[in-house]
Amino acid sequence: MKIIDSHVHIRENRGEVSDFLSAMDEHHIDMAIVMPIVPGNDSLGYSDNAFVGKLVQQYPDRLMGYACVVPTEEHAAEELKFAVEKYGFKGLKLHPPLQNFSLLDPRLGPVIEMCIRLDIPILIHTGSIYTQYARLSYANSVDIDELAIRYPEAKLIIAHGNPLSLDPVMVAKHPNVYLDTTITFSEYVRLFPQLGPQMFEWMRCDDKILYGSDANPLRLYRFADNIEPLMAMDVSEERKQKLFAGNIMKLLKLD
Repeated sequence: MKIIDSHVHIRENRGEVSDFLSAMDEHHIDMAIVMPIVPGNDSLGYSDNAFVGKLVQQYPDRLMGYACVVPTEEHAAEELKFAVEKYGFKGLKLHPPLQNFSLLDPRLGPVIEMCIRLDIPILIHTGSIYTQYARLSYANSVDIDELAIRYPEAKLIIAHGNPLSLDPVMVAKHPNVYLDTTITFSEYVRLFPQLGPQMFEWMRCDDKILYGSDANPLRLYRFADNIEPLMAMDVSEERKQKLFAGNIMKLLKLD
């Protein structure tokens, strides 16, 4: 089965890329999408568009990248366009709690409109974040519902989708809202296996759920922690193929 990990991180001087690629091989992961987060800090590490762009260029058959900008900054839309055109990035990563903004801030408009113009998805961090200065009030996934209504042409991905929240409802009600399984969904399915097939019923579809792990060179165990409970779900092989690769390939037009 083809596997594309749609949510990983690699940061400067935080482990070896070679170890990361070896772990991908060990878990039969064909490709991974690397997410930068700007601005960086000493606690989380540093990984900007230029750094991820070089990784993608160095390992084009194993790694793809998303861009990251602070969307409330004045020239964020132009910065995004430059990064996508220079490095061939496939999407945009936003992290409201770390980047200190609300998804309802009207200053996001130009960046979202640029994503629509570039035809790239926006992956948005939601849910838990343990960094002390990060604002959990900005991690509420329900704000994505409002974004989906304001921008029906934008492709929005709920990162760390929570099956026991309104996340699957938003996927069901909005054609432009997707969900990734990174950590949260996988943890729930490990604890409550019946949530796996039930999640597809709540979403009312099987073509907008994406596998991700949040793995990085210092946390390679996350590959297994995320893959194993999803592989064990009592759903059809066709649905697993969509989850692990087919849906992200369609979303990013990789077919």
